[in-house]
Amino acid sequence: QELIALNVATLTDMTSRFLAPMLERGKGRILNVASIAAFQPVPSLATYAATKAYVLSLTESLSEELKGSGVTVTALCPGITETSMVDRAREANAAASQLPPFMIGDVNDVAAQGYAALMAGEVIRVPGVLNFAASLAARATPKWVVRRFAGALGRMAL
Repeated sequence: QELIALNVATLTDMTSRFLAPMLERGKGRILNVASIAAFQPVPSLATYAATKAYVLSLTESLSEELKGSGVTVTALCPGITETSMVDRAREANAAASQLPPFMIGDVNDVAAQGYAALMAGEVIRVPGVLNFAASLAARATPKWVVRRFAGALGRMAL
């Protein structure tokens, strides 16, 4: 419920509150933090992935809806990033502590990429070559294949 409140209800409320003055000014930028989890199901993190899919969908919808208004909306979709969330996952799950360093993004790089995408008016930014490839693969692959693959990986990690 906390994830839904944060990633769905609060995000929607804040967006509506900030959007009106931006539209009145005829300019503004909104950066929403989604995740590569928004592109596919994530067994054992189902609610997290679902709420991040909402963030991505809302961003894409608003971006198109606001075309020509002077307001842009960008979704930053990082993969695993060196944050306190990763630290907690490492403490709770031995598999998370064995992730290879190349799979974990640098928080400063992710933030810089988010800012660059925001300033450029990009709709979606996925930092990292591996993450970008995974997001493309998830969108181009039939959903049933993505579900089965994610399920198999999830069961291996548990």
